[in-house]
Order: sequence, then structure tokens, then C-alpha cells
Amino acid sequence: MQELENPIWAALNSAQQHFSIPAGAARRYPADVAPFCAVAEQGVPLSAEDLAGVPDGGYYFLGAMPELPQGWSLQPLAGVLQMVYQGGPLAAPDISMIRVLAADDPAMVELTNIAFPGYFRPRTGEMGRYAGIHDAGGRLVALSGERMDLGHMREVSAVCTHPDFTGRGYARRLVEFIMYGMQQQGVRPMLHVGAANARAQALYRSMGYAASRELAHARLICPG
Repeated sequence: MQELENPIWAALNSAQQHFSIPAGAARRYPADVAPFCAVAEQGVPLSAEDLAGVPDGGYYFLGAMPELPQGWSLQPLAGVLQMVYQGGPLAAPDISMIRVLAADDPAMVELTNIAFPGYFRPRTGEMGRYAGIHDAGGRLVALSGERMDLGHMREVSAVCTHPDFTGRGYARRLVEFIMYGMQQQGVRPMLHVGAANARAQALYRSMGYAASRELAHARLICPG
């Protein structure tokens, strides 16, 4: 599927067009929603004027990389493996312990900052449905949800467990819950995981995912 080669661009020009902010030939999410910019294809030139409204720091490209004006640069980061669900219909999941979270729950930012700081923003919860597991004291200790939405496909994202609660199967339970909800809507799950994260990849393969492609990943560096 061609849109999977450039998932951020595809999302911002389809099901998540309401989030899209033009930046010349680029499109981006609001900074408090998600830290991603995208261009239509590799090598699209952007001018300094195009990028003038992009907040300083904390924006990333995934897949297609632009040609930048003088003074701007891209800092290459570790590759990202894209995986797509190839399994069949899922049975209704065990929902004990699982709680659907409010879109503005600050605990989601706090937890995700342990695993991947800066990628989950105060309004990321508006991108889809998020669910979590809490400890006996009410602290959020595991999370999963929906991020990029391509219409017929949707990204499982923010899969993380507090280090004190790993090994209990929380991540699998939450991912299955999110995936089941997608399937009930006729949407196919997909996800992105660090290309070097063999442990997470093994979990996803055991759940019916198969690798699709590895995508380049880079941070946008502003002048000065």
C-alpha cells in the first residue's frame, strides 16, 4: 500500500486532515498534538519562508525527507520498522483492569516520557482512543492507543509500561484491546517500532504483525 511508505503525509491528507497545518510544500501536526512534519515525496524542496512558522525544535520527519534551505538540517535518528497486522478477526478482549482514558489525561504524557520523551504531547490523546492500566494507587502504569489515522488503516501507538510493571502482559492486553476496537470499525491495525527493538518486534510478530518496511527517521534542526 503506497500510503504506508509515507504514513504521516497520508494521515494529514486523509482522516486527520483537520489537524493539518500547511508549511509550504510540507504539512505538520500542531505542536501540542504530535511532533511530525511530512512532505509528499523524497527531496521536496522547502524554503525558509515555508518553515518560518514551524516551532523551534522537537519536530520529526518519518519516511520521505525534504530538501532544506541553508541553515536548516536533519539529524538522522535510529530507523523505524513499520509492521502491519496480517492476522484474522480478534476475539473480544479481556477488559478487566483496562480503562479508556480522557484525551487530556496528563498521566499519558508523564508515562510516555519515560519510554520515548517528547513524542507524546498534551493533545496527542485527541488523535484516537487511548486506554491504560492503573496500579492499586491509581497511577497509570501501562498505555496503548491510536495515533496516525489513514482511514482504512490506523496506527497502534504509545505502547509502554512503567519499568516497575513489565513482564505482566499489560502491553499485549492493551494492544489487543485497541486492535479489537479498530477491527470493529473495519480498520486494519499497523504500527511503528524501533528497528533495533527486537523484544517489541517479537511481541508484535506473536500477535500477527509482519514487517512492512524500515523508514528513515530524522529530527528537524532549526538555524542557530
